[in-house]
Formats: sequence, C-alpha cells, structure tokens
Amino acid sequence: MAEQQYQGGCHCGGLRYEVDLDLDKGSLRCNCSLCGKSRAWFAFAPAEKFTLTSGEGAEIRYRWTPPNRPEPNLTYHICSMCGVRTHAEGRDPKGNAVVAVQVATLEGADPEVLARGIRYFDGRHDRFDREPENTAAL
Repeated sequence: MAEQQYQGGCHCGGLRYEVDLDLDKGSLRCNCSLCGKSRAWFAFAPAEKFTLTSGEGAEIRYRWTPPNRPEPNLTYHICSMCGVRTHAEGRDPKGNAVVAVQVATLEGADPEVLARGIRYFDGRHDRFDREPENTAAL
C-alpha cells in the first residue's frame, strides 16, 4: 500500500484533521504510564503531512515528561468538548518534526492493515528496542 490521505477527528467533531499515511509501515503501541492508561495506538507521519482542519484553539494540550527524560517527548491534543485525544506532535529520534495520530480517530482505515502492522515498545522501561513482556492489555 502506498501513502494515502485519511481524515479523522474526535467524537464530537470539534477537532478534525487530514493526514497522509502509509499504514503498511505499521503503527505503535507502547506500555509507558501514559500510553498504558489511555490504551494509545499511534501511526506516525512527518509533520508536514498533517493538517488540523478544524478546532484550532479548541483543544487542550498536554505534555508529560517521562522518567529519566529531561523534557516531554510529545504534546498531546485533546478535544476540550468530548475529551478524545486525536494526535500528538513532537520529534523523532533524528530530530524531525512528527505527528502521532491516534489510530482510533482515523476514518476509513482498513482494519486488517491496521491489525497486521502493530509494533509494541517497552516504553515503561525506556527500552524502545524491544517489546514488553506482556502486550495483551495494550
């Protein structure tokens, strides 16, 4: 599958976006404190491939600094009306600007493609080079 444009948004429609993604490149589930509690599931895109089409200024932004990190990795965008987190912005390990789209907010994504491309990371132990021992609840 090649890169494709998707639309998505929160439950109430207050935050809407467009993003170009190649879902065959996979998605990410992490077991860090924040991701584990929110059951986060992200697909990443370069920042220039993401456009917030509505809701600018109507969202809550949240930043969390993981243990052993000097600063937050991502800034999360959450609808101030319905509470759904649609995406996060930050930098990849090479310093490039990226957007992490909450997969559950994508519209029209093929569930079979999504299911076969999930990668798990042990963020709880700051080990992004391996899967956590237990992925059942992620």
